[in-house]
Amino acid sequence: SFMPHITHHPLPLHRTLFAPIAPLEPLAPLEPLHAQASQRVASVWPAPAPLAPQRQSSHLLPLYSSNFDTEFVPLEHQHQQQHQPLPQGRQDAGTTPPVQTTSGVEQKPFNVDAISTDVNAPNPAIFFQQSFPFFGNEFFNSFGGFGFGAAQEPWWKGPNVCTEKEEDETVATETEGEETVDTFGQERDGVSSVVRSPLFGQFQFSVNSCAEKPNKHVCTKIVNQNGKKKTLTLTRQCCYGYGRPRNADITTPCEKIEIKDVEATASDMGAKQFLESARSAGELAEMLGSGNGKKVTLFVPNDAAFVEYRGHHQQENNVEDSKPANSIYKLHAVLGEVQLEDVPNEQLLQTELPDQKIRINSYQLPAALGLEPFRFAANCVPIEKHDKLSEQALIHTLGGVLKPLTKNVMDIIRERADMSIMRTVLEKTNLSAMLEGDKPVTIFVPTDNAFEKLEPHLRRALKEGRGCASNILKNHMLDLTFCSLATVPGAKTTAYNLLGEALLLNRTQPKANQTGPAAIFINNVAKITDADIMGTNGVLHAIDTILPTESALPMTSLMAQKNLTIFQRLLEASGYDDQFDDLDNVTIFAPTDKALNNSEWARMLTDQPELLDHNLDLLEFLNYHVVKPMIKTCDLSEKSLPTVAGASVRLNLYSTHALFSDVMNRATVNCARLVHFDDESCGSVLHQVDRPLSPPKNNMLKLLEANPNYSKFLELVRKANLTQLLSNDSRSLTLLVPKNDVFDELTESGDGQTKAADAVALVKTHVVEDVVCCAGIIPTNWPFVRSIESISGQHLRITRDRRPKIENAGVTKCDVVATNGILHEINDIIVPRPAHNQQRPQLIPPGAGFQPQGDFDVFF
Repeated sequence: SFMPHITHHPLPLHRTLFAPIAPLEPLAPLEPLHAQASQRVASVWPAPAPLAPQRQSSHLLPLYSSNFDTEFVPLEHQHQQQHQPLPQGRQDAGTTPPVQTTSGVEQKPFNVDAISTDVNAPNPAIFFQQSFPFFGNEFFNSFGGFGFGAAQEPWWKGPNVCTEKEEDETVATETEGEETVDTFGQERDGVSSVVRSPLFGQFQFSVNSCAEKPNKHVCTKIVNQNGKKKTLTLTRQCCYGYGRPRNADITTPCEKIEIKDVEATASDMGAKQFLESARSAGELAEMLGSGNGKKVTLFVPNDAAFVEYRGHHQQENNVEDSKPANSIYKLHAVLGEVQLEDVPNEQLLQTELPDQKIRINSYQLPAALGLEPFRFAANCVPIEKHDKLSEQALIHTLGGVLKPLTKNVMDIIRERADMSIMRTVLEKTNLSAMLEGDKPVTIFVPTDNAFEKLEPHLRRALKEGRGCASNILKNHMLDLTFCSLATVPGAKTTAYNLLGEALLLNRTQPKANQTGPAAIFINNVAKITDADIMGTNGVLHAIDTILPTESALPMTSLMAQKNLTIFQRLLEASGYDDQFDDLDNVTIFAPTDKALNNSEWARMLTDQPELLDHNLDLLEFLNYHVVKPMIKTCDLSEKSLPTVAGASVRLNLYSTHALFSDVMNRATVNCARLVHFDDESCGSVLHQVDRPLSPPKNNMLKLLEANPNYSKFLELVRKANLTQLLSNDSRSLTLLVPKNDVFDELTESGDGQTKAADAVALVKTHVVEDVVCCAGIIPTNWPFVRSIESISGQHLRITRDRRPKIENAGVTKCDVVATNGILHEINDIIVPRPAHNQQRPQLIPPGAGFQPQGDFDVFF
């Protein structure tokens, strides 16, 4: 579809596209055009110099003159260019005439038309419509930039628009002057908008970054050359006496508005009583600058808010008619014309009252609510109507009366009798300094009654300022000013605290007969009981419940939350629960309630709890479940780790994937399986295991000697002279032990006599140089067969049906832990497969007449 435009409009540079660059003359500066109210203005940057015929020497030259002259040109000439000649000395920006170069080649300038609709955004999203000089404007403009169809003209290109131009020149930093190379082989000059192509020629262009606001359109261009950076800003806005409706379409032009006296304007906005009171107090004229012509902005409480304020003021002073202090009026006046769309969030405005400032906050609302895109607050008092121009001042109306602010947030907490515990905790954790600083802060402060609701371990940790008390407090703090008006009934608002965790605030729908504001809940746990208590450096809100966070809970509290009640009760019964809560950088393997339910410790907990108090055996049992340092599952590896009790535990990893056997996704500690893991608590981590851990007392040989059911296998071990192997504590073995009754069956069948050589082979077949827990044996089918290798070199197939199975023997008792490995009791003597059966299985099915000889052959 593009071919007709290429064939009908030949490229102006096609004859010299690959010609070397010739030295170019700098562009002559143009006189700026000062726009009138009815003019439509656009910004056009200097045209790049054309490509020239080949000369003897060619080199890159700067395309901007040394004084950075840059011209803003009227836009209306663009539409007249095709039919009317241009005035002498002025060239059009849109349908620009050919630029004659010394070579006679026509060159067209690079134009940028930027459109954005972001308000108060530090990095506005910009849509660019560009026409490149080497294609010509006709090529892209025939489609309306990069889009298709005719583009609608925005309001700032229409009538009644005034233009301001600002220039600022500074010395570019080293980073801004640094040259970089992009992936297309073009040199690109850091922050500068200059682009040079070493392959095809030289061209240079700049891009406008533009921000679109309801009544203002601001474009900024930065030129960086020869160590100098020049910023040019072009602002287009409705001229004085003209305006656009709020939330108007981008094509709605500036239209004449009626401007009234300040009191008449305030009356129309429902806020006349405050100004009437100020006039009767003799303060209104001074608030308006006493007629000196200076611009003023007034934050005027609406009539309902001012009447309520006067009522409270009369009650506090116990008089029938108490006028507000004169200072209250100047607190609502700010010098200068402050349009809220131009004020960044957290901006402090100096009022006409000395040492008093107004903090402006803006909160964006989702478009789906059908409300205005932004809500504004002044010292957390809602700004209801804003940016209304009167003859003497710009007016914003408030939903309340501003009060002088003399104390920071921490000072307010110190003065509140119902926040004494929070004050103590903040001071013990040194977080009080943050609430006394200059940076904005929000804190949700639990009252003293909220602390009484806590379970004892968490309350102790907080009151003493120990452990993760600071994390619990940071869960209540934001590094910004969060006013209650940021919440909307029926919508959920998310704010991130100092821990980086989300707080979900939900304002309930007001009831039919409700008079006050609807309740606000945080994480569906805490209710704000007193909102928007403003300080000089932020705001605090009183809440009735402490906000829990797992990362800040004491370990015993976390156990209770995770339903590890028996282990947690054992800690409390032992009297060592506080000691456990004070542990840092540890890993705790806590047995589940199901695992402990039938244990001796659980029985004593129910029947004889007094025997557990400071019981040293119980303390050893508990400490054996604690390992240093803190290890999350992503950092687990196969190794032994010392516990707080002294003895070590053995970590093993297994794969349960039939295909991806190298992907480890199951972990065991002393063959107890991790069933829930990675619950962090105050610098430590909690894993749940499916059985209690007990330190092993004996090695493999002593286990055989201690169990009379293993005496015949022990006899074979001694006959094979392998006792030293099974008593070596430096080894990690898996021993597969048939019980005596298995050997008795062999004796009855006449196969009970075993020679020494046969004894060695038999015993070695039952010893594996690795720890293979029953949790690591999973069901497998051909072709995903798994095996383990005995120390005799035999590959033993492992699988699981009703129970774990190793070759022909089923495991009847799993995971007897020894100091040098584990022991499995099996119900048969393992008979290795013949050598030909240990080869890789063939995918071809067995031929006719094949009769399987055993369970293993069935799979092949």
